[in-house]
Amino acid sequence: MRGFIPPQNADETVFCKKAYSQCEKSDRMGIKTFSSFLDLRQKELFISQFNKFPCLNIDFYAGFEGDTERCVACVYNEWDQIDKNDYPVVILCSDIRGEDKLNHRDFLGAIMNLMLKREYIGDILVIEDKCYIVCHENMASVIKSELKKVKRSFVDFDEFTGQLNYTRSISRQKSVTVASMRADAVLSAVLNCSRSEASAMIKQGMVSVNHLPLKHGDFEIVDGDILSVRKHGKYKLSFDGTKSRKDRFFITYYKY
Repeated sequence: MRGFIPPQNADETVFCKKAYSQCEKSDRMGIKTFSSFLDLRQKELFISQFNKFPCLNIDFYAGFEGDTERCVACVYNEWDQIDKNDYPVVILCSDIRGEDKLNHRDFLGAIMNLMLKREYIGDILVIEDKCYIVCHENMASVIKSELKKVKRSFVDFDEFTGQLNYTRSISRQKSVTVASMRADAVLSAVLNCSRSEASAMIKQGMVSVNHLPLKHGDFEIVDGDILSVRKHGKYKLSFDGTKSRKDRFFITYYKY
């Protein structure tokens, strides 16, 4: 298992200071506090700050069950308890009326055009002819009143109060072998390209692992990592340490 990776840049350092302040407020005042939506990397950084407060508990909620990528953290005292209804999280839903084959990126772009901060938007799910947007409760009214069209399709969002369980669709599943668990070796096998091409993608800033941008090809990949490659998609990696007779590692990747 890979250990904690400390802040890698100024933005991550600032994020850690904010996370620490939130935890300190809960500890000092004995109240529940909630973060903005966290991606996988931010969640890891947030937990690193929470661990400095032994008398606090932490809980995470994405707004729905299943395959989630962004969640809100709640920090609270050890004698307290948390309910999902406490979270300032709303799910909005709309039918998609039009012939466009809209995806997550289309809706995210439309939301960003409303000048809303990404940290207030959770997962965006497009399931057949419906779109679900998880957002902070303060942003719900803006989305409902302002987001009426995405590309050539019309939408009309309203609050969704039912139960939502999402399983991410997988477009490809394949098992391959790699000489090592270095990021450049794994990327080469997943994309079926040369190792030098994989190294070039990493150096150009095209690759991230769990939302952490990679800087070097020798970064070690571990079981459960999500590899994001610009213009190629996302790949979840499964690895149990099994090796072939030629001492190569067996890995399975799922593209979605």
